Amino acid sequence: MKKILSFLIFAFAITFFAKAQELTITKDNVDYSNGTYNAWFDLADYPGNNIYSLEGLIVKNIGSSPKTLRMFRRELSLVSGTENYFCWESCYSPWADTSLGNVILNPGATFNTMYMDYKPLGQTGESVIRYVIQNLSDNNDTVSVTVHFNATPTSVKENKAVSKLTSLMPNPATSNVTIYHSVNQNQALVEVRNLLGQVKKSVSVSTGTKSTDIDVSDLAGGIYFVTLKSNDKILDTKRLVVE
Repeated sequence: MKKILSFLIFAFAITFFAKAQELTITKDNVDYSNGTYNAWFDLADYPGNNIYSLEGLIVKNIGSSPKTLRMFRRELSLVSGTENYFCWESCYSPWADTSLGNVILNPGATFNTMYMDYKPLGQTGESVIRYVIQNLSDNNDTVSVTVHFNATPTSVKENKAVSKLTSLMPNPATSNVTIYHSVNQNQALVEVRNLLGQVKKSVSVSTGTKSTDIDVSDLAGGIYFVTLKSNDKILDTKRLVVE
């Protein structure tokens, strides 16, 4: 009898585990499913209301049937005085823990329009937040990633002239956005691209300029990518939300 009971428990565990693994989360070809991702960044790079955004996470349906998915946020520990929110197709307020929009993934399909945003607001330290993706038709069919947001004190950096985007303000933007940058090339381009990679705005910038203003009032609301580009090479990219 004990052997039969043990076998049934083992069979149930195997079945549950198989279901739980029908979703995966990866980034840069590394599997973080039900694991931990450490996000380190220098506090000096995100002053004021500037947002550190964790991008590039990909959810994949490795099961054999379509899934309708939503996202949950679970704040495990937070540094006092910080804010965070997430985007799952749409971006939610810092007070929202569950997505309203649901994403349908067919077998083998992937979804990458998800972002974990964190505002250090001048605070150093580590905040830990778990993000759970759940299949609406089976509450046990989930995958999660636990992110450790580590805002480090200003470090002593090498004195190198590096072309980069430093911040976008405001972000989200409704009419105009100011793009702050450091450019050491003679000529560069600041481009605003949609999720399909289409260039919607393009402005030339040169060495010595610190910021560029772009009118985004004619762009449809959604997520865009601002890139700094020189000699057909993308030097830096930041995400912009237009409302």
